Amino acid sequence: MCDMGGLDNLIANTAYLEARKSGDVDAKEMQKRRRNLALPKIEECAEIKKSMTMDYESICEQQPIGKSFFREFLETVPEYLKAREFLDEVVAWELAEDHIKDSYLEGIVNMYLKNCSNSYLKFLSADLSSKCQAAGKDDFEKVTLSAREETNAYLKGKPFDDFQTSPFFDKFVQWKGFERQPINEKLFDEFRVLGKGGFGEVRSYSFISWGSR
Repeated sequence: MCDMGGLDNLIANTAYLEARKSGDVDAKEMQKRRRNLALPKIEECAEIKKSMTMDYESICEQQPIGKSFFREFLETVPEYLKAREFLDEVVAWELAEDHIKDSYLEGIVNMYLKNCSNSYLKFLSADLSSKCQAAGKDDFEKVTLSAREETNAYLKGKPFDDFQTSPFFDKFVQWKGFERQPINEKLFDEFRVLGKGGFGEVRSYSFISWGSR
């Protein structure tokens, strides 16, 4: 899961900085830091889950953590994954350079909108499906954009409902619980280390003297 990877990175960076001072990385200290940053148990987040507004746009599009877990969930169902991959391809087409856009778009139509393809989007409406089968190159952009609208509408339905009963949603709820924890001096000292990869260190405020730069 992406949450554990992020925590491991934060812990490793913090331990590295401590090691520069002591010359040694203590395994017990690593375990202690991991416990400090552990997500709350799902049982402890019942009230948070109960009070949440199940809004697709907010959870699956606007919130990075929710979006990430929803994307992971879609990988568990082949039909849902096709929908996600189609939307990703449409974004890539929109960002493509002009000289390859036409061929890129044709590839999308042939892969996802033609019913002879193994990746065909079976959830498309009968009307749009008929238009896709009859579409020529001049129609490719129109049918693709229409398919994007129907795909987004599709994901807001059963896939989103299924997501809410999955372990991926539980992880999202746990993260919301983690976000609500008060930041005390102990946690602040952990979170002051924000570097990634290069073990960089960023301190927004001094841990010892609050409020000083």
